[in-house]
Amino acid sequence: MVILKQTWAVLAVLSWGSASAAGTCLPPIAPLMPTDTDDVRAYADLLRRDAETYFDDVEQYFRCQDQERREVFEQAREVSEDYARVLEILGSDS
Repeated sequence: MVILKQTWAVLAVLSWGSASAAGTCLPPIAPLMPTDTDDVRAYADLLRRDAETYFDDVEQYFRCQDQERREVFEQAREVSEDYARVLEILGSDS
């Protein structure tokens, strides 16, 4: 039982560290869109560029999240297999 508690403690520490490392996808910052008609006309080119850049960044963000999801899913599968082996060993020790 002591080994199991120690294993859980180690897994908790490791998962906490990997959770913070996994958050590498940063959401884009929405561009400021003025409501004043004169400002919209005056800065039309800049507003178009900012909006297009934002939408490109949104696509990149979603692709990043998809990639991270695939990586974490694979990691979870591996940990599940490893944990099943741990339980098998612990079951045979009883």
